[in-house]
Amino acid sequence: MTRSDARAIVKALKAQPVFKDCSDADLTDLANHSNHTSIPANWPLINQDTPADACYVILSGDAKVMVKGEQVAEITSGAVVGEAGLAGHKLRNASVYSTTPLDLLHIDASEFGPLLERRPKLKEAFLSRTAAAAEATAQA
Repeated sequence: MTRSDARAIVKALKAQPVFKDCSDADLTDLANHSNHTSIPANWPLINQDTPADACYVILSGDAKVMVKGEQVAEITSGAVVGEAGLAGHKLRNASVYSTTPLDLLHIDASEFGPLLERRPKLKEAFLSRTAAAAEATAQA
C-alpha cells in the first residue's frame, strides 16, 4: 500500500464514529496491516458457521446480515463485521452479503490480535463493536 493509499484510508476511517477515539497513528497502523479491497453487489462476504479468518471495515457500500437465512440487519459505511468471530475464536454467527458494491478493509486473523495488542484505542473500538454485534445477533 502506498502512503497516499494509507492516507486516504485513514481519512475514510476517521469519518466513522466507531473510530472517533483513535489517533492517526492507530488508524495508520490499521491501514498498513489490512488489505484494501472491493467486492461487487450480491456477493457473500462472510458465511455463517464457518471459521473466522478475517474481519472487515466497510468504507463504502451497503450489506445485509443474515442469521439462519433470515435478514436481521442492514449495514453501511463504517460497519465492522467479522470481529466477533476473531475476538472469540468462534465460528461465524451470521452471514453478510453485499447489496451494493463494497469498498472495504480486510484484516486477516493473523494481524488482528497483534494489532489490538499494540493499539488499545483500536481494541476498544473493535470490542465495542463485538459487544453490539453479539447483542444484535442474540435478539435475532
